[in-house]
Amino acid sequence: MQITKCFEILQVESDAPWQVVKKSYYTLAKKLHPDVNTVCPDAELKFKEINQAFQVLRTHFRRPSEEALVKVDTSRNTWNALWQSLRKNPRLIKWKEDFTEALIKLDTLIFNLNIHKKVQVPITAKNSGASIHMKAGREKFDVKIPAGDWSQMSLCIPGKGETSLFSKRRGDLILNLQILKNETVTSGESSLFYEMDIDRNKLGRVMTLNSSEGPIRFVLPGNTVDGQTFCLKSRLGSRQKHILKVKLVSPI
Repeated sequence: MQITKCFEILQVESDAPWQVVKKSYYTLAKKLHPDVNTVCPDAELKFKEINQAFQVLRTHFRRPSEEALVKVDTSRNTWNALWQSLRKNPRLIKWKEDFTEALIKLDTLIFNLNIHKKVQVPITAKNSGASIHMKAGREKFDVKIPAGDWSQMSLCIPGKGETSLFSKRRGDLILNLQILKNETVTSGESSLFYEMDIDRNKLGRVMTLNSSEGPIRFVLPGNTVDGQTFCLKSRLGSRQKHILKVKLVSPI
């Protein structure tokens, strides 16, 4: 029996609420009950008809709320309980900590995240201190050299080395500073000395030296030999000389 037909049999509008449907049914049932209505020959047939229509509409009004209730209970409660159980599981927490620690150890063993650089500085840096301009990737920064009674010194700048592949951790930049012996300073000029590993295949190409006055771009001739030194200046008229000692290396 169709829903629209059921509303019609019970003499109510098609959008009538359940309470109106139920009230109309009881009113019609009292009038059409065979024990009460003995005059109308079709009373028994109509009584069965309104009973059938009433049962269909009762199922119609009950089904949406019951189905919705079942869906909410089975999805929300089940997934929330499972998620909370996983978050608080001590075995999973321990496994995550062990896995992270293992990645860090593997990172340390395979990759050397620390960068070592050897820089020779004049004796004036030892007496009054100096500042070295460095570059790590796209980042530029100055490193202050403390004054004091020393002939060589290692400075560690945390977090300026290579970046790990497994985490956001970065290594350190380690500067090995040495005072240049037999230093000569003339005409009011001062000198800074650097030692740099150069790939033989890069001779003739533009390279960069991170000096105390900032990056200096230079090109080495193709006949450069191992151990050769070059005098670089950051700009015309500068009284600061940058002496670069070349250590040629072959590519692997």
